[in-house]
Amino acid sequence: MTELRLFTQGIVYTPSERWAPGAVLVRGSRIVDVGPAAAFTSVRNAEIIDLQGAVLTPGLVDIHMHGLHGHDVMGPDLPRVAHLLPRYGVTSFVPTTLTFPWDEVLRRLEEMTAAWDRVEGGAEALGIHIEGPHLSPKRPGMANASWTRPLTLEDVDTLQRVTGGRVRMITFAPEETDAVRLLPYLRAQGILPVIGHSDATFRQVGPWVDLGLHMATHTFNAMRGLHHREPGVVGAVLYYDDIVAQLIADGHHVHPAVMDLLIRVKGPDRVALISDAAPLAGSPPGEYMWGSYRVVVDGETVRLPDGTLAGAHALLDTGLRTMIRTLLLPPETALIMACRTPARALGLPKGEIRPGFDADLVVWDETWRPTQVYVKGRPVYTRE
Repeated sequence: MTELRLFTQGIVYTPSERWAPGAVLVRGSRIVDVGPAAAFTSVRNAEIIDLQGAVLTPGLVDIHMHGLHGHDVMGPDLPRVAHLLPRYGVTSFVPTTLTFPWDEVLRRLEEMTAAWDRVEGGAEALGIHIEGPHLSPKRPGMANASWTRPLTLEDVDTLQRVTGGRVRMITFAPEETDAVRLLPYLRAQGILPVIGHSDATFRQVGPWVDLGLHMATHTFNAMRGLHHREPGVVGAVLYYDDIVAQLIADGHHVHPAVMDLLIRVKGPDRVALISDAAPLAGSPPGEYMWGSYRVVVDGETVRLPDGTLAGAHALLDTGLRTMIRTLLLPPETALIMACRTPARALGLPKGEIRPGFDADLVVWDETWRPTQVYVKGRPVYTRE
């Protein structure tokens, strides 16, 4: 018999709709139906999960994160990261790489790929996000600029070969390479091209958008900023509707007023919350090594010794709470950016409580912290 579960008597965000009290019917790994709780009283032979007024939402989708609790996705620790993420409400993620010398990048990707089949019982890994070393040496962020290199067709082929075709996104600086040839090539392979760590001009970006450049990495950070006579990459992200803007909402990478402006201009359907969590996310204060990089954790941020931000110390649930508590956005709006927008950018049936979609679900307490998490209908986390 197919496993049938009914989540009922909760506040259900789909996320664009709100049902209170609402219910969600799940069969196996998929959502069957959602609506007012009163419409499901005739359901039989289902396991009843009484939410007792708690909030139920789609699982958070983090398309840009490097690790947590001392575990780096870029290597054999990938399964451990997947196991830990549900306690932060994340049910699926795109593990993201870091800039190292090219040979080391490939070696670490081989280790990451070898660990891929051991990712089970936690958040679902959706593919690999390559962030570096194909960056502008003028906008390296925390990366060692001497390790950057232009992205080539040959590099794309090598990355796909080493990872067994698991590359899902590549962040790169298009001005450093032959973007006119690369963008259609990436799209043809099902890889989402992402502009980031870029010193491009506004005029350069327009033709790339026409060729399929439809996302920007951690908007405002490590990219040419907005000037009224040269709008730069930031201006292009704001101007072109086709570009989905990744946003780190930890309260340190982007000022709350600027976050609010971005959402007002783009709308929640074109802003994807990300964590950019470093492997030291959640770690206590102190000095650590992130691969070849020495970093300092102060309890709220991760930085290089010179003060440069090096990923984030917070996970994606922090970004959700920032939207609701600091920006005072409705939960529906915040959840669209944390769930639906990133899933739609990847073309996946996730990020929504909708018939036929994956049953990735999170139960939250009144402080917006997860108490129960389900991935494809399977319970993967219950808070003690």
